[in-house]
Amino acid sequence: MNLSQQNSFNPDNKKSTMALVSRIKSEGQDFEWYPTTEEMLKVIKDDIDKMVDDYDINPNPSILDCGAGDGRSLKYLTEGQRYAIEKSKPLIQAMDKSIFVIGAEFHQQTLMDKNTTLTIANPPYSEFEDWSSKIIRESNSAYIYLVIPSRWKSSKNIQDAIEIRGAKAETLKQKDFLSADRVSRAKVDIIKVSLVTKSRHRSSSSRADTDPFTIWFNDNFKIEKTSGRDLNDVSASLSQERIQNELVTGKDLIQVLIQLYERDLSKLMENYRAFETLDADLLDELGVSFKDVREGLRLKVKGLKNIYWQELFNNLKKITDKLTKSSRERLLSNLTTRTDVDFNSENIYAVVIWVIKNANHYFDEQLVSLVKRMVEKANIVLYKSNTKTYGEEKWRYCRTPEGLSRYSLETRLVLERAGGLVVSEWSFDLNRYNGLTERAHDLIMDILTVATNLGFDTTNYERPMDYQWESNKGKEFHFWDHVTGKTSLLMTVKAFKNGNCHVKFNQAFMRKLNVEFGRLEGWLKSAQEAADELDITIDEAAESFNQNLKLTNTSFLQLGFKEAA
Repeated sequence: MNLSQQNSFNPDNKKSTMALVSRIKSEGQDFEWYPTTEEMLKVIKDDIDKMVDDYDINPNPSILDCGAGDGRSLKYLTEGQRYAIEKSKPLIQAMDKSIFVIGAEFHQQTLMDKNTTLTIANPPYSEFEDWSSKIIRESNSAYIYLVIPSRWKSSKNIQDAIEIRGAKAETLKQKDFLSADRVSRAKVDIIKVSLVTKSRHRSSSSRADTDPFTIWFNDNFKIEKTSGRDLNDVSASLSQERIQNELVTGKDLIQVLIQLYERDLSKLMENYRAFETLDADLLDELGVSFKDVREGLRLKVKGLKNIYWQELFNNLKKITDKLTKSSRERLLSNLTTRTDVDFNSENIYAVVIWVIKNANHYFDEQLVSLVKRMVEKANIVLYKSNTKTYGEEKWRYCRTPEGLSRYSLETRLVLERAGGLVVSEWSFDLNRYNGLTERAHDLIMDILTVATNLGFDTTNYERPMDYQWESNKGKEFHFWDHVTGKTSLLMTVKAFKNGNCHVKFNQAFMRKLNVEFGRLEGWLKSAQEAADELDITIDEAAESFNQNLKLTNTSFLQLGFKEAA
């Protein structure tokens, strides 16, 4: 059992599960959540491991969990990409940050464009037939695992779905919930539905043999097939400018975007239904094939989702502007690669919860990373309790000594690896950042970002591009002090052609940065420890301890959303 499995199942789980059950009940968010037991998950995990050993799937497969609860099943089953559909907001908030929620209300989701190796579900028992048949009909995974009542064998809907997909279903084990974290008398089968032909080649088993989109298209569009030639793929594109023009000031952004999306989607479907009225011979003469029509609709729907998700992401600037360059790129990369998620209010809420949760992680991680980027021998002071010594040889070749810990930064720093000034004679290089190297520019911007997150608001003040940079010429950067109501100096920066930057920081900023760095590294457990180790007053330590920016679910209002979906 790996570490994530150990964390998912421990003696305290039943107590924490019941506390979570109590919460979701009190908030009206209990949608028959009965967590899959460790015994059940072990049956699935053993089967997954066997397929990995047989080269049927890759190790650490991507998994979509429909009705994922608090995400414990995903953590247990894979170290790979973890995707969830879950509408209970307390359960979404309880998920590990590695889990990406791609949908909320299950029946509003389209599964055919969710490309994961495996799909799993322990559906609400009152709806297990609807859930199971939908998953089997629409899943684009190679294999499906379901934890459902044994009477699934006599369900016409489920059996029809299996037949339509040409799938194979088998019962791996029968279990019950009598010793589960949340007890139930239900007896269930753990079944595996194989949507692929048995293969020894990994590459051929990652997708289902029968395309679920083709089945859906045939069910919904009664277009007589033609024998015409295939056309080139056509990319979906819609005017984002039109979206911007129709956003009305004062209205809730989410509702406006959803209204526009649903209108565009409806128009798109109507256009394609018009093909039903056309004669197949005419379509042949025009060189239009049934396959072209189907694939065109697939691309158009995908493109439409992408445009509206991108528009939403563009309105997350109040979060992304608080991220350093690398953090921002990582977060947006995670988001923009998942724009096949259905665009509706429940999903938007779930995605923004994921953004908020991960943004808080990035806020802390980027502070630690920034401090470590500025570590040089002359720049640090060891804690009072740290009696270690590090000789010159430990700092050679731009290395940080192995095991260096329990230290803080000085107020004046000499940064030998900051990039400094451009030495190229090419005008593009010189003008790109007004004489600064990209590395130095990004470092200054990251410092300003972290400073703002610590309460030193640099939002409307100088940026590196506001200056023309020259060697050994100091440039000042200010902030708005919300306590005193005055503008104050945050730092003075000098850049040099040898790649160095010299920075003199505001003492209060450096004090807060050092306290938060020590706390996040686990070296400072309280304000009192911070006062003792850093030789500052207890009041100064208390004002600095645990003060890095944190977003909450009420941040919807800060993002301009009037209601939390």
